[in-house]
Amino acid sequence: MRKIYTLLILFGFLVSSCSLDQEPTTFLTDDNFYQTTDDMNAAVLHAYQTMTFLDYLRPYMNIPTTASEEAFPKEGEGLNIDQFDEFNVDDRNQNLEQFFRLSYVGLNRANTVIEKTRNSDFDDSDKSKFIGEALFLRSWHHFMLVRLFGEIPIQEKAIDQLSEVFGAKNASIEEVYTVLIRDLKEAISLLEIERSGGRADKVAAQSLLAKVYLTMASAKDYLSPGYDWVSSATTYYNLASEMASFVINGQAEYTFDDDLQHIFDVSTPEAFNGPEHIFFIPQDRNGLVEGEFSKLSRFFIPANAPTTSFTKDNIKLHGGFGVYVAELSFINSFDLNDKRKKDLIIEELFDENGNQLWVPSGGESQPFTGKYLDPNFIGDNTSTHPYLLRYTDVLLMYAEAQGPTMNGYEAINRVRARAELLPLTPGLSERDFREKVVEERAFELAYEGHRLYDLRRTNKIEAVLNGIYGKTLSTGLYFFPIPAIEKELND
Repeated sequence: MRKIYTLLILFGFLVSSCSLDQEPTTFLTDDNFYQTTDDMNAAVLHAYQTMTFLDYLRPYMNIPTTASEEAFPKEGEGLNIDQFDEFNVDDRNQNLEQFFRLSYVGLNRANTVIEKTRNSDFDDSDKSKFIGEALFLRSWHHFMLVRLFGEIPIQEKAIDQLSEVFGAKNASIEEVYTVLIRDLKEAISLLEIERSGGRADKVAAQSLLAKVYLTMASAKDYLSPGYDWVSSATTYYNLASEMASFVINGQAEYTFDDDLQHIFDVSTPEAFNGPEHIFFIPQDRNGLVEGEFSKLSRFFIPANAPTTSFTKDNIKLHGGFGVYVAELSFINSFDLNDKRKKDLIIEELFDENGNQLWVPSGGESQPFTGKYLDPNFIGDNTSTHPYLLRYTDVLLMYAEAQGPTMNGYEAINRVRARAELLPLTPGLSERDFREKVVEERAFELAYEGHRLYDLRRTNKIEAVLNGIYGKTLSTGLYFFPIPAIEKELND
């Protein structure tokens, strides 16, 4: 990636607390950069790069994985990760601080691309692509922030002086969603359908807008805190259905993968960027620094698992850190015939001759997800990565938005059939059908970072977490506190 050194970039590194240990060979400024499409493409890649920083990647998975019924954190794990398990989250939580900060670095970089490209004389197709991708990234960051924190500062302008960040005021949740919808509509109008692993295209923007609409619809429908301003659940269910339909029925580049395990196969470049993968953070085992490569698999593999072992499907594993410990009651809630449990939950490991080496032994030694395995790992380096938007996620969004129509049933039953489950009971009420879709999402998207947000938008935090684990939930049920350091800077 081209090195970019402007006041903006220095600001980005300052607030991110991340260092790439780079030294500039040429001092670049706004006056001698952003002059060519190569320059601008480098700036776009620089905007995507924010999501590869560990201060972004780790909280992205830490927060929703441990703040749901999927898993609890290993005892003694740092960055206040234990607070999410008990929803005893304070405004000094390091995961929240890091994610908040890096999200605004990402917003700043996206805004720079938008402003510089709008004022350029590049070819129209190049301008459309660069602006469209940056608008998608701006939307992604605003959406993640509003779902985590509720009222947040909207950032629509590039900042090149540190003093410009002081005094920023929170916008209402409604104002954030207004910006989200506007930006994603423009991104959709500008982008083409163009698969390029890890970069957003028209389908990614449509998928994200469908998720935005569905969040508004379901939050209004279920009276989730913070969404009383939404005019009509029905209106936004219809808009979510329409947008998801463009993904399901309006293109052929991204499709439903009938092979469940293939979705999570990163052993080859072709599998890595498979038919389901609409948008993801591309990490490759051949990367030179963590962020370029991933250790995500180690976070799920129990710490007492053998350093070298094999699954029943002969996938070679390394040892693990056991940061995320599966809640056994969640694992046990899968239907016994569900392939997503039989094939994607690891409950025993073997040596190369097929002799059993490991089974869960209780405590922090529990079954673990097989969605993040790389048989071709190189030491700590793997190509495993978070799946931010995939086709089945959109298919289930479409089912939920449709309700108990023929199309809604077809969509959810396609997912259930792949899992070797019977079709959903016909004739369900609208509410019962949508409850079943949300439940299906829990099993289908387990350990992919979606469950917390599904519980929040359907107003189920207390019912699910208190009801299953007997927890006494305290703060941050529907929105976590803005980090104290950010509030202090803005006062």
